[in-house]
Amino acid sequence: MNLFRRLRLWLARVILRGRLLDWWATRRGRQWDAAYCVELAKTLSAPIAPVVIPTFAASNPLRQILFIADCMWEQRDLVPELARIADTRLLDLHPALKSRAAGTDGRRVVVETIRQFVEANRAFSPDIILFYLRSELLSDEAFELLRQLWKCPLFGLNLDDRIEFFPYGVLFAANENYQHWAKKFDLNITNCLPAADWYRQRGLPCIYSPQGVHLTPELTLPVSADFKYRFSFVGSMKMERKFIVNQLLALGLPIQTFGSGWPGGQWADNPNEVYRSSQINLGIGLATPSLVLTTVKNRDFECPGAGGCYLTTYSWELPQIFELGKEILCYRSFEELVEMYSWYHNRPEECLKIAQAAWRRCTNEHTWEKRFRKIFQQTGLKCPPASPLFEPR
Repeated sequence: MNLFRRLRLWLARVILRGRLLDWWATRRGRQWDAAYCVELAKTLSAPIAPVVIPTFAASNPLRQILFIADCMWEQRDLVPELARIADTRLLDLHPALKSRAAGTDGRRVVVETIRQFVEANRAFSPDIILFYLRSELLSDEAFELLRQLWKCPLFGLNLDDRIEFFPYGVLFAANENYQHWAKKFDLNITNCLPAADWYRQRGLPCIYSPQGVHLTPELTLPVSADFKYRFSFVGSMKMERKFIVNQLLALGLPIQTFGSGWPGGQWADNPNEVYRSSQINLGIGLATPSLVLTTVKNRDFECPGAGGCYLTTYSWELPQIFELGKEILCYRSFEELVEMYSWYHNRPEECLKIAQAAWRRCTNEHTWEKRFRKIFQQTGLKCPPASPLFEPR
């Protein structure tokens, strides 16, 4: 991180507080919205290539997967699902990135951590590498190192293309222009429907695949409408979340927050327990930093998959994943959120029916394992037979 950028971040932490911080966050969100629309308009005249999915010859089923990421939730949720397909080795970059000295380039840390992993795992030979990392940590050297070491397919995963794909020049973190790195992968995986076209307009192989959920045997079909919490939100405090939660509290609605940063909030060691114990779980699907544009979130699968009744921001992509009104609930404005809560809070049995329908959908269709089995099979990679985790009801 260069000196100028570090100084900007320091000044922001010192100066931006209270109402000034709220004003700045709103202004930044509007700037990003405008920049995003400009980028979308640029793509309108670009031709979209036919969908071409690369295939990789494989005589044997997948044996070993290497997953490289700056892990936050992935080690808990995604890696166990990949391990149900093949032996999965995790190269978690987070400890090294978190402990790096001030001013140390994160890209250099990534390259050195990969080198250390190789030294410690010389006999390891993956059949596929899945690389999930934000733009500011990617480098030509990292890709060259991976290509020199292993000849297997290299897949890139991006779950935040709306924020990262284009060079907006708005965000402090400069976590942008992912399109520059997308050409380095044999296949790109995106959870954003419009982004699938952006990749194809640039002649880059891409598969659209929404996020998934990690289901464990204890997450059985919910059967009780005796809820511990009326209304809850699981997640750390962010500006766009704070705006909505504070408005709910001002109206006297009993929203219980779980996550870091919330005044008086609790910490959820097991978010699934909160989802299942809540009559209504609030979702806030805004694409940070926007206060109007939405994106599909991991929580859109975690909460329904855990057996919770989920009320979240309407996104035009969600109806292609869930049946709205029967499997999840969606609001289009703060006022509609309040209206829907006022209806459903007196109908716990109806909330239970929605949670049950969502659980069945996630169990049958939306696990991470099912997502990646489909991707691997589409690209000609053979998967070992699946072993049932439990029988859907």
